[in-house]
Amino acid sequence: MSQVSSTARWVRAAAVTGLASSAVLFATSAPASANTNFNGTCEPSESCIWQGDIWEIAGWDYEGTDTNLSNNYYPRTGALVDNNSRGLTSRGSSCTAAWGNNYGSISNSTKVIRIVPGGVGRTLIDTTYDRVMSTHTWSC
Repeated sequence: MSQVSSTARWVRAAAVTGLASSAVLFATSAPASANTNFNGTCEPSESCIWQGDIWEIAGWDYEGTDTNLSNNYYPRTGALVDNNSRGLTSRGSSCTAAWGNNYGSISNSTKVIRIVPGGVGRTLIDTTYDRVMSTHTWSC
């Protein structure tokens, strides 16, 4: 066996090993509670914010808690979620979805909208909440 083929075999083995270890690293780096269905479609177990009224224009779906929606965008339109929400739904099965108009945790001064598990939803159009949602949590 020549030194060139031996070196080539060693380089291939190192590359395969490196790729495999990278795959393991990336596969385990996401938190267990990460939303894997973030696709803009409101599915069972998710709470959803709508760019239009309920089920209109674009949806932002989530299974976790996000207290600063200013860094989130509707997957279908690319529009900012924060201050651009006109409808809310919750398809969660055991917790109440809560949205508020402040950043961080919900406090006494927060205007809060809660939708019980499996709740129908709520429009924000022509309400004092129109386009002001910036907090999302679950109350269990």
